[in-house]
Parts: sequence; structure tokens; C-alpha cells
Amino acid sequence: MAVGGKNTGSGPSAAAFWMALFTLGVLALAAGTLLDIDRVSGLSPDGALSFSFQERLNTLRCWALLAGALLATLGLWRWLGRLIGLISLFVCLAWVGVMLNRLYPGQILSRPDRLLQAALGQEILLSDYQPKTYLTVPVSEVLKAKFPVINVHAHFRRSTPRTPEQMDAIMGVCNVRTAIDMDGGLGQDLRDEVERFVKPYPGRFLIMANVWFGQQLSDWNYFAKDVEKLTQAKADGAVGIKIWKNLGLWTRDENKKLLTIDDPRVDLLWTQAGKLKLPVLIHIADLPSNFDPLDRFNDRFEFLKKNLDLAYQGPKAPSPLELLAQFERVVSKHPEVTFILAHTCNRTDNLEEAGKLLDRHPNLYTDISARANELGRQPSTARAFFIKYADRLLFGTDGNPDEVIYRGYFRLLETDDDFFNDPRWPRLESGRWKLYGLKLPDDVLCKVYHDNAARLFGLKTLQEMEAAP
Repeated sequence: MAVGGKNTGSGPSAAAFWMALFTLGVLALAAGTLLDIDRVSGLSPDGALSFSFQERLNTLRCWALLAGALLATLGLWRWLGRLIGLISLFVCLAWVGVMLNRLYPGQILSRPDRLLQAALGQEILLSDYQPKTYLTVPVSEVLKAKFPVINVHAHFRRSTPRTPEQMDAIMGVCNVRTAIDMDGGLGQDLRDEVERFVKPYPGRFLIMANVWFGQQLSDWNYFAKDVEKLTQAKADGAVGIKIWKNLGLWTRDENKKLLTIDDPRVDLLWTQAGKLKLPVLIHIADLPSNFDPLDRFNDRFEFLKKNLDLAYQGPKAPSPLELLAQFERVVSKHPEVTFILAHTCNRTDNLEEAGKLLDRHPNLYTDISARANELGRQPSTARAFFIKYADRLLFGTDGNPDEVIYRGYFRLLETDDDFFNDPRWPRLESGRWKLYGLKLPDDVLCKVYHDNAARLFGLKTLQEMEAAP
């Protein structure tokens, strides 16, 4: 219908258009409501969704909800009138608020008072918060370790590659006697690594072989052949075997089922390690924060938002305690194998439980690599743990450390300094807390720095070195 030559938009075709717009809005609202993580993971063949995909899915749901609310309200407003449209607006906004709070619990849209404070500049973003301290505390500079060090957990190739000459120089000024590379591989890769590091620097560098668990292990014959190669790997110079956290966490078998650490088909690896008397250094699980929701309660929120590949979440993700239980069954079943569980058993959240794990298994050791930030925020508990389990702890850094990282670890272990930065992540990335020195006794330092690893890898202890002519 036209009035004064203008279309009022009230004809049948216009009504159909606004009705279609309303229908589209309802469909968008339904999609934003129904496409949750559980439903989408059920469509995946193996039920697994990466956390980055989950983040993208939630973002898509947010846009669907907001667009749906806008389209449904606009459609009803023009189709059935302003009163109905206004009611629709309030209903849609309320529903969007409910759904957004389910997607991101505690977000600011659910708190109008906080939203107003943010708009007025009375609240700031967490990422903008960089408080400065007014404390003046003693600062100890530990340029080199008090006793020679064996670093049992380093990566020569996978992080910050350096030449053997550069590494030798760094180790020399820091009093690091030996560094053990986790990246040896098998076959020619291992031989090349031995040729490059071990032969020119005997005793300075040691190399571990690897049996790799990728995204999927569907060829068990290939796996068996890799295990068989360990015999040659030892002859080539490997002093142990490094297994990454893929096993148990995301490697899947030929049926796309998550491969557990204690799967009987993997037993031939542990059996071979026992026969060859090669220690197994293995990374199991990660810190609890890596498995918890990324919300305001997660103490590593900032770090994990920058490193989503380290966030293991979703309905099909195993729990860290479940992974450790699988590993413990392997350790019990293979007492002939010496296991080194990386990163303080990944139980720095509960050192008492880490100690119980060591108590139950005399063939189990643990390194302290990449956990200075956890140990240093509980100095009294950590110091007692080091003293009690001094015979079972090994020094390690992870990565390919430089002088700053080595000296940060030495400061943590040797001094009683207060309130200093994590040597690996000094800019708050790993958590908003400072570290405190443990000031370990000399006999504990000797064992952790050197002698425990020396016994495991067939090197001379400090006492034996002193006694040698």
C-alpha cells in the first residue's frame, strides 16, 4: 500500500520479509543455545576437541546469540508491532545474558554495577594491571652453583638451539658439569646428535633416545620396530629414553580411542627399557590449572590464554590424577625400570602427594625442571620436601637454559631471598606471584645438583671425583 507515493512497508510481502527475519533470528538463537561443547564433541569421531576449537565455537555462539536477538526483535517489531517487539527485546536480552553467563561464568555483562564501573574507568583489565612493589629486600647474585651440576632435563634442538661451543661456555661459567639432551631421537638422528655433542665433549653432554607418540598410533608393527631400535640406540650412545606427554593425553590408537599410559600394548617399551637398563624420563599430565576452566579462578589464566595448546579441557579430556594413576600402574608393574617423572611429579600443587608417590615406588625419581615458579611460592613446604626426598630429586631446567635461567634456579635453591621473579618466566606469564629462596643444606644440594643423577647415569659422584688422582 502506498500513501502519498511512499511505501509504508505494511503489505503482504513486507510482512513476509519481517516474519522471515524473525524466523532467522530464532534459528540463530537456537544455534547459539544448542551448539554447546558436549553436543559438538559427540559429532567428533573420537570425541575430542582442542581447546582452541572450543574457544572459536564459544565465540561463534556469542555472535549467533547477539545476532539472533537483534534479528528476532527487529522482525517482531515491524511484523507484529512495537509492544510485541519491546517484549521480545527484553526476553531476548535476558536469554542472551543467561547464555553468555553459561559460556563465560562471571563475565561482566552479568554484573551491571561492574559494567558501569568499567565504563567510568573505576575497573581495569587484568592484562593492564602491572603493580609495582615498594619492598626493599636483600638480593643475592649466585653466578655459579655451589657444587657441580648435572642438568638431567634440557632440550638442545626443540628450544633455543645453540652450538656445542656456546652451550659449553654457558655451562662453564655456571658450574654445570653435564647437560642431558632430551631430543636425541632414534637411528641417524641420534647418531648425528652424539657426533655433534658427545664425541667432541666427552662427559659434558649426554643424549637420550626418543620413542615418539604422535597424534595417532595405528601401526603397532612400526611402534615395535622403534622399540627394537633402542638396542642400537644404546650402542650409539643413548643414556636413557625420553617420552613426551602425548602418551595418555592426546595420542589415539587405531580405533581413535585415547591411548592410556598403562595400555598393555605399550608394555614392550617398558620391558625393553628394563632389559637395556635405560632410565625412562617421562612427562605425565601437567599442572591442575592446565585442566581447569579458564575463568577468574584459574591462577594461570594469563599464561594459558597465551598458550591455548597447553589448556587440556573439554568433556573427553582426561584428568591429571587419572593420568598419574595410569602411570603409577606402569611403575608398579615394571620395578626393573628406573623412571624419572618430570616436573616434580607434576604435583607441585600438593607436595605431600608427590612424596607419597615417591614413597610407594623405590624405582621412581623426579626432576624439578620448569617448576621453580611453583616450588618458590611455598618455600617452607618445598624446603621440607627437598630435605625429606633429597635422594630422589634431580636438577633440571627444561628448555635450553642460559646463564639467567641457571642462576635463577641457583638463587632459588641456595639463598633465602624474598620476593623475586621466576627465572624461566620473569614477566608474570606463569602466574601473579613471586618466589622465595629455599636455602637448602649443602648435603641436599650435593645430591640434587649432582650425585643422584651421577648414580643413575653411571657418572662419578662428587666424592669419587675428589678421591680420583
